[in-house]
Amino acid sequence: MPGSKRSRGIEFLIAVVVIAGLAAAVLIVKTVFFEDVDFFKKTTAPSDTATVTAATEPGTTALPTAVIPTVPTAPQEQGTSSAPVTVTSVPTTAYNIMHDTDNIIRLPTPQVITINEENWELTIVNVRFRMPEDYVVRTAPAIEGSDIELDYRVAPHYQAMYDAAAAEGCYLTPYSGYRRYSTQKTNYDNRTALYESQGFTHEEALAMAARVIMPPGSSEHNLGLCMDIVGTYDNWYTTREYAWLMEHAQDYGFILRYPREKQVETQVEFEPWHWRYVGVENAKLIKESGLCLEEFLNSPIYDAAG
Repeated sequence: MPGSKRSRGIEFLIAVVVIAGLAAAVLIVKTVFFEDVDFFKKTTAPSDTATVTAATEPGTTALPTAVIPTVPTAPQEQGTSSAPVTVTSVPTTAYNIMHDTDNIIRLPTPQVITINEENWELTIVNVRFRMPEDYVVRTAPAIEGSDIELDYRVAPHYQAMYDAAAAEGCYLTPYSGYRRYSTQKTNYDNRTALYESQGFTHEEALAMAARVIMPPGSSEHNLGLCMDIVGTYDNWYTTREYAWLMEHAQDYGFILRYPREKQVETQVEFEPWHWRYVGVENAKLIKESGLCLEEFLNSPIYDAAG
């Protein structure tokens, strides 16, 4: 009967569709699990990270493998631009001191330094060297109209750098400059308490905290010689502002104080937002040499310049 023939035709078409679907499913399973383990990588958005393994140099120990973010478009956060980013210097070492909980070095008893006013721009403070608690810093606004301050001798250089960057569409908005000794102590004590709450001993917590926030008197913020620019979010090194600083900061006397590839030497985590004034001549020498400040002050380059 015509109705029966029509029914059989519909059933046949359904059977064809089912068989085709099963065949496609088998092909996908075969592709994913037996032939192409990168199937999902090829059909989803590219990963925003890249794995980098640190090279081993003679006399050194290979650093652990870690994940270093690649350079995406700069985020639209305070003071940043959304234009594509060209970073002039991408860190190559994968080491991250904050992940190294097997090598926590107990903090030494710091030496209280005497600040040489004739060579003030190269004053170094860290976990080994601490400024006098009663040292008085004369400050001035980092830029016109800001309540963020720097040492009065540094502020004009920051203003000049700010103006030059702004002319190119990069805004080096002051975020944190000079800090009182008491403020630094509060920040450091709070971070230490956090690590103790995570199971670290008090001595370990003190050392872990110093990788992020220097103890009071050991911070360049207490001297008014540095600026955290725009903010302190982890991907700040992907911004146009960071790229501009990497190319031009030395012309105004500033250096990236805590590079990613120098975490072993500084014992401080990579801080792309933290820029330190050392004077134009010194900044250019440090930039050209690839040294961090600790290395520079103990190098023949500094001896020759001094």
